[in-house]
Amino acid sequence: MVNWPQLAAWARGRGVVLAGLVLIVAQLIWKSFFLGHFYFWQDDFHLTELALSHSFSWGYLTTVVAGHLLPGVNGLVWVVARLSPYDWALASAVTVVLLAGAGLAALRLLRTLFGNRPAILVPLIVYLLCPLTMPDIRWWSAAIESLPLQIAIFMALNAQVHYVRTGRFGHAVAAAAWLLFGLAFFEKALIVPLLLLGVTSGFLMEGPWLRAIGQCLVRYWQAWLLQVAVLAGYAVVFATSLHTSSVQPETPGTASGAFTFISKIVKNTFVPGAIGGPWQWLATSNAGYAYSAPPPALTWLALIVAAAVIVASIWSRRHAWRAWAILAGWLAAADVAPILLGRALELGPGVLGLETRYVADAVPVLAICLGLAFWPVAGKPDAASRRWLVVSGGQLGNVGTGQLGRTAAAGLVGAFVIGSVWSVQSFENVTTSAPARTYIANARTAVGETPAGTVIVDSRVPAALMIGAFGSYASASAVVRPLESAGSAARIHWTTQPDGTIDRLMVFGSDGRLHRAAIYGPGSVPFPTTRRCQPVRHRRSIVRFTFPTFPGTRVLHLAYLAPVAASGRYLTVSYGSQRQVLAVQAGLHSAYFPERGSVDSVTLSGPAIAAGLCVGGVQAGIIAPSSNGPVIPAIF
Repeated sequence: MVNWPQLAAWARGRGVVLAGLVLIVAQLIWKSFFLGHFYFWQDDFHLTELALSHSFSWGYLTTVVAGHLLPGVNGLVWVVARLSPYDWALASAVTVVLLAGAGLAALRLLRTLFGNRPAILVPLIVYLLCPLTMPDIRWWSAAIESLPLQIAIFMALNAQVHYVRTGRFGHAVAAAAWLLFGLAFFEKALIVPLLLLGVTSGFLMEGPWLRAIGQCLVRYWQAWLLQVAVLAGYAVVFATSLHTSSVQPETPGTASGAFTFISKIVKNTFVPGAIGGPWQWLATSNAGYAYSAPPPALTWLALIVAAAVIVASIWSRRHAWRAWAILAGWLAAADVAPILLGRALELGPGVLGLETRYVADAVPVLAICLGLAFWPVAGKPDAASRRWLVVSGGQLGNVGTGQLGRTAAAGLVGAFVIGSVWSVQSFENVTTSAPARTYIANARTAVGETPAGTVIVDSRVPAALMIGAFGSYASASAVVRPLESAGSAARIHWTTQPDGTIDRLMVFGSDGRLHRAAIYGPGSVPFPTTRRCQPVRHRRSIVRFTFPTFPGTRVLHLAYLAPVAASGRYLTVSYGSQRQVLAVQAGLHSAYFPERGSVDSVTLSGPAIAAGLCVGGVQAGIIAPSSNGPVIPAIF
């Protein structure tokens, strides 16, 4: 029989932990529904293609992708891709597991720093619900970079606090190990030692901060030496692997561009997001993603609220400014400097400054610093606190952090929660992954049903999946190939330029379905003729186009019917100054020739013509799906 009084007493003794676990589970459910709204996007496809084209080796793990050394990410993608490529349910499950780990790590650190006081639920709520992290988890490759880093931030600092309190070197080793874990997934972990130094010297030691920093470096030199060794090892691996990256560091932007970026990332992105914004979003043209776009009035309100919180914390606690300095330092070192050095010229500082993904890693630091600004560290005297002076009953009295502070805090937390839910729902309303999900579903079916002998012309996938900046990785062959089984791969042949007799030439449409290839080229239709075959005079046929073919022509198509007598004989095709030869096959077929430039006519000659070859329709232009746009059907 359940002893309810005893169970109630046990729960009361662990109320803060239980409340924290309930919050973590609730946000996991919320974010699971959020993830169900999305699908793979951009780098997700690139990393999957990379994983399936490599064995699990050190060379693959240390491949630098777009300037990033991500062995942990590469390894995780390799496993998921081998289990089930493009399985969003599996990928989302990985994200949810990482979210659970990050939430538990946050709760553990807050208990370590501040004890089991109910107040730690406030920074926990800020971390769990902050909208700044939501676009980050929508993008799977970004989620598996950022979430392990967030876990590393919490756990490395937790180990550091235990090391300072106990002096046990094992905790210093654990802090270095968590640093290494963070670096395996995101190079921003390079800033973690500075965060540990700032918190240790600013809140775990006594005296002026500068002097405390010096004492901290000397007293805990073994821990810092371990972390420096980890950073040095990472730098060596990165330097030796950088040659594998197709993207090299860029030249920093102008001073005005840097100011624009910093202004946008702080005023329009981080500060509104930190209090539950941005409330509205600016979606990309294909609605696959959205940028922070808070209304001007709410932007200024967010700055006022943030300033009020900072002033209130500094007024109530002398050392609170140190917490905000640590947060500002993280933003500058981890989120601003790398963008200015590496991506300032990519999209422009104005757009980059609205990208919440760049400051998602600052949310755990925000939660930590919020706690340090308002509450004393457990086990240390509260000598840094001040008392608030307020008017009560017509007289000046000492209230401390009493009812006024609790009421204000409750109001702010309530507004934060409501704003966060509103902001996340707004993000869902303006974004969609339907085109990418549909494309992959249709492509999976298409490659499974395609008969033997099919030749597919490679083409760019829609921007809803990958933008052209990915180069060859954004081609249909690269994106679709992971969907091919051994059987379908044997039946399908990919080509970038069809050449020769090809009777079943197909191309992927924007919907992921395979369409019969057709030639698009205004003015490339031959003169109408009452005969089914092009006229032949003096053993050659001159096909004149109604208008000159356009300069962007890439392919010439002709349909032919060859009698047995013409089989194996050659047809010479003269397109301007270019001459190509085709070995004719008996029967009804289609032939393709790579051509360039504009011409008025094409000349057909050779033994096959003399043997009775009948040439039907002739078109010149570019290849497109037959159901898309004003195409010219490649019919006989």
